[in-house]
Amino acid sequence: MSSPDTITASDRDHSGNWAVRQLTVADLRCWDRLTLQLNPGLVVVSGPNGAGKTSLVEAICYGMVGVSPRTTREADAIRVGRQAFHVELHVDGPHGRQVREMGYQPGLGRRMRIDEVPQRSVGLWRASGSILVFLPEELRAVKGPPAARRRAIDRILEGTDPTFAATAAAYTAAVTQRNAMLKRIKGQVAGVAGLTPWDHAVAEHGAAVATARSTMILDLQPRFARWMEELGGGPGGTLAWEPSPADLGEMAPDRFHEHLEARLAANRTRDIQAAQTLSGPHRDDVWIGIGDQDLRRTGSQGEQRTAVLALLLACRELLSEHGVTPILLLDDVLSELDPGRRRRLLDALVGQGQSWITSADPDAADLAAASGATHYLHVEDGHVAATP
Repeated sequence: MSSPDTITASDRDHSGNWAVRQLTVADLRCWDRLTLQLNPGLVVVSGPNGAGKTSLVEAICYGMVGVSPRTTREADAIRVGRQAFHVELHVDGPHGRQVREMGYQPGLGRRMRIDEVPQRSVGLWRASGSILVFLPEELRAVKGPPAARRRAIDRILEGTDPTFAATAAAYTAAVTQRNAMLKRIKGQVAGVAGLTPWDHAVAEHGAAVATARSTMILDLQPRFARWMEELGGGPGGTLAWEPSPADLGEMAPDRFHEHLEARLAANRTRDIQAAQTLSGPHRDDVWIGIGDQDLRRTGSQGEQRTAVLALLLACRELLSEHGVTPILLLDDVLSELDPGRRRRLLDALVGQGQSWITSADPDAADLAAASGATHYLHVEDGHVAATP
C-alpha cells in the first residue's frame, strides 16, 4: 500500500453536527497514505477481511478522541517498518470547520494539534461527545463485566456534561487514596481515624457520579425501549440503574451524599479486612433486558447486538437533543443480524448525521444503494474505489 488514494466529493453546507469532511491517514496499520474527502450522511465501507476497513474507523477515533477502540498501545497501530503514524481530520462540528491532528511515535508520545496549534492536554484536545463506536468487541457493553456498562454510560455523560469527566476522575482518585489508607490500617501503620477525610471525599464525589448516572439512565430508558422495538428486538426494552450500595436506588439524589458517607463508616471493618472500598459507584451496574429477560446473561448474540445498537442510537438521539449529533462508527455491524434487522438499522441511519458502516458482506454495495448511502467505498489491495 505504497501509493496514496485520493477520493473527492462535492462540498455541502454543514449543519453544526459532527462530520468528517476529509480523512488523511499515514502509516497507520496497513495504510501507507490515504486521503478521503466526504460529505455528511451514510458511508458504507466494504472489502475483504484484513483490507483495512476497521483501521479507518480507528483513524477517526484517534483524530477525534485520541484513543483506539482496538488497543491501549498506540505503538501497535504503527505500520510495520515505520516509525510513527499520523491522522489528520477536517471535521465539521458545533464550532464550525476545524482541522484535528494526532500522531504518535514511541519515545516522543502523542502529538496533537487543532488548526495547526499544538495541544498539550489530551483532555482539552479531545472532542467529547463527537463519536459513538461499535466494534464486535463492544458487545461487552451488554454481556461483559459491569465496568463496560458503566463506561458506556459515562461516555455519554462526558458528551453532555463538560464537568462529568473531572467529577468521575475526582471520585476515582478519592477511592484510590481511601484504598491506600485501608491497606496502611490493615498493616497497622496507620489509625482508623485516617479514613475520615477520604470517606468524606468518596461520598461527595460519589454522590455526584451516582446522581449523573441515575439521571442519564432514566433519560435513556424510553429511547432505548423505542429503538429496541424499531430494530426488531421487540417491545419491553429496559435499562435500569443497579447502584452500589443497592439501597441508593430507593432514595432521592439529595440524600446520596449523606447515605454514602454513613455506609462507608458502617463498613469500615469489612473494608479494612479487604483492604479496598467494597461499595460505591465504582461498583455500579446497568440492567439491560427485554421484559424480565436479562440480556446480559441469557440473550442470544443477535439480541445482544441489537441491544448494543439500540443503546448507541438512544445515546445519539440524546446527544442530538443537546444540540449536536455525533458521528456513528459501526464496524462489522451487519454480521449476525438477520435481513430484517439489517434493513431496520440502515433505515434508522439515513438522514441522521454522519454514520460509517464497514462490512465484509459481498452484497454491501447493494445494501448501500438501497439505503441511499452518501458514499460507498470498496477497500481492496491497498486502494479505495468510491461510488458517490
